[in-house]
Amino acid sequence: MKILNNRLVITVSDVNSTKSYNIHQLFKKIIFIAIIVAFVVIAGSFWFISFLSNEISDFKGKKEKEIALLTEKEKKLQAQNLFYSMKIKGKVKDIEELSSKLDSIEEIVGLNRDSNEQIAITKATLTKITPAQKMYMLSTIPNGAPLQRISVSANFGYRIHPVTHEKKFHRGIDLRAHLKTSVFATADGVVRYVQPRNTGDYGRVIILAHNFGFETVYAHLSATKVKLGDVIKKNQVIGMTGNSGRSTGPHLHYEVRYASMVLNPRDFIDWNLKKFNSIFSKQRRVQWEYLVNLIKEQQKLEQL
Repeated sequence: MKILNNRLVITVSDVNSTKSYNIHQLFKKIIFIAIIVAFVVIAGSFWFISFLSNEISDFKGKKEKEIALLTEKEKKLQAQNLFYSMKIKGKVKDIEELSSKLDSIEEIVGLNRDSNEQIAITKATLTKITPAQKMYMLSTIPNGAPLQRISVSANFGYRIHPVTHEKKFHRGIDLRAHLKTSVFATADGVVRYVQPRNTGDYGRVIILAHNFGFETVYAHLSATKVKLGDVIKKNQVIGMTGNSGRSTGPHLHYEVRYASMVLNPRDFIDWNLKKFNSIFSKQRRVQWEYLVNLIKEQQKLEQL
């Protein structure tokens, strides 16, 4: 092998002959550079593969940690959810027990009393009630219907509740009605309570306070048309029927209360001038004798 004028001469000899090959020095450099480049590329590839492998390992490690943290948080949330669920169930049970106690209290204050033990109005007092006194009583004590048309869907007394399916005391009477049917006050009075928002078992509700300790309740309304403290006249529109609160369909829940007792509203719905004496025999828990005499005394004072 000889180098002549930037040329590389390679001579190959064997038994039969001798051959010579000329390679330019530039080609030699190119080959040398190519070998170096190939070495660098191969080395770089190994480094890059090692780098990616480390990055993937780090990424997997981070993801595994994140998954572990999420799993731990999920377990904590599930535990909290179970805890709060048990608390809610406990509160619901407490409310149901309280409701049962309230039902028992209602029985104690008068619902289960024998009507024969109550004070009844005497015939002498009945015969002395004047037409003017009758009209006054029918304007200030709840009577007549809160709706133009009466169709009863649930009566007063114990029943199986349509939502909870448990035996509950129904404090009023449910009257079927289409949505947004006008609701009328059944006596003169004052708005003692009004809830214009859909909240609680009764939803939108109005309570009117009347003379001599009577109250009326109008519940599950779609709208209220009165404010707290408003003075209301008998047959005035106070709201519209609806389906608010704990209700399975549009209707009006109507109650009549006297002092600490709830009374059967049906007796008061049926009470009018033609059937004036009927209420005294049906509702003997009311102290009618005292009430009528009080009205007479008031009218005497007004005449002086």
